[in-house]
Amino acid sequence: MYKFEKMTEEQLNIVTKMTLEAYPGIEAAPDAYAERIKANSNRPDVNYYTVQNEDGTAVATYNTWDFDSMNFRGTSIKVGGIGSVAVDLNHKKQGVAKAMLTHWLNGLSAQGRNFATLYPFNSSFYHKMGFGFGIVGHQLRLKPADLPCSDGTKSHIRKLTIDDVQAMADYYNRKVTTTHGLKNKAVSEFEPRMKGHMVKTFAYVDGGQVHGYVALTFKRGSQTDFLSNDIEIGELFFDTPAVFAELMAFCKSQADQVRYIIINTQDEGLLQIPKDARNHTENTFLASHQEAAKTGRGIMYRVVDMIGFIKDIANVQFGNLNLTLKLNLTDTFLPQNNKPWLLEFADGKMSIVEGKSHDVELAIDVAEFSSLIMGCVSLVTLVKYGKATLVADTYLHALNQAFTTPEKPVCTTFF
Repeated sequence: MYKFEKMTEEQLNIVTKMTLEAYPGIEAAPDAYAERIKANSNRPDVNYYTVQNEDGTAVATYNTWDFDSMNFRGTSIKVGGIGSVAVDLNHKKQGVAKAMLTHWLNGLSAQGRNFATLYPFNSSFYHKMGFGFGIVGHQLRLKPADLPCSDGTKSHIRKLTIDDVQAMADYYNRKVTTTHGLKNKAVSEFEPRMKGHMVKTFAYVDGGQVHGYVALTFKRGSQTDFLSNDIEIGELFFDTPAVFAELMAFCKSQADQVRYIIINTQDEGLLQIPKDARNHTENTFLASHQEAAKTGRGIMYRVVDMIGFIKDIANVQFGNLNLTLKLNLTDTFLPQNNKPWLLEFADGKMSIVEGKSHDVELAIDVAEFSSLIMGCVSLVTLVKYGKATLVADTYLHALNQAFTTPEKPVCTTFF
């Protein structure tokens, strides 16, 4: 019914118009946004597509992202991403978006990408298509005085410039190797940030090497008082507590100019660190609970091809589990996954087997399974709320421990 083609130069304006109409919050001039699309489409890992109906009219557009290295529990796997899904306003509710997702997902495993990620415009829409929820992100709003730092030294902190772009990329990609969920980035992905004036990056540098950084922007704290400013932190990475302390000392030293330090984080542990964890909205609930953060969901995950995916993660350690699990997987969107699977765990390593008896049986939808295996949610939680059914509860604790990750996944790649 629909035809999918890579965007041509002649279609650039069509793609731009359709995208801006679908996402009015972008607030960009059409010409400037067209240049942005053109620049992205020149990247080897990004492709823009148009969707045409039977008479050749473009009715939708989307772009795909080829991530060649995502840290999955310590193992690097290839992952696919889709973004800017936009349907022409006059062709809504005609199954176009579903056709796009079907076409994209069916083509991923042929590329060796057996896992998919996206940022939803409507999470329930994608959940019905088998995408599981990622972790909850938090936005803290703290007074500078409440930032955790010891003696206040910031002797290793300096602002990074375009000359430091290689060192910045090297550091980030080192963090990828130790951080579940992070995706590798090319040097070119850091260049716009370093060349621009909006995002400022301050790093802990020792011996010429980056050991942590904070990426921040200054925001107006009031529409009527131009002297009222906040700092908003979009990324925070560090190697040691000493590095973290100096980065916080730097932020704290901006107190004469800054009202609040706003920290966006995917690390729920950070909520335990400030001296005063309130976000200063003065909102309370349940009588004595003071609001500490805004929360929201971002990225979603999906297993695309079970056979390929299990092979991809053959070296991943799921504790020291030794048992055979019958996984009754429901996947109404991709029929190849929609069946029982025998998963054998041998000293924590998982593989697909056939013809063996099983020790325990788990029924689960592919969306929840994707969230579970990424470490975004515990099996105990899924069973508790009826999102998974386990036959033989005696194995619940062992399975829960095996699927739980030491830290939940992190993603700072936006697409």
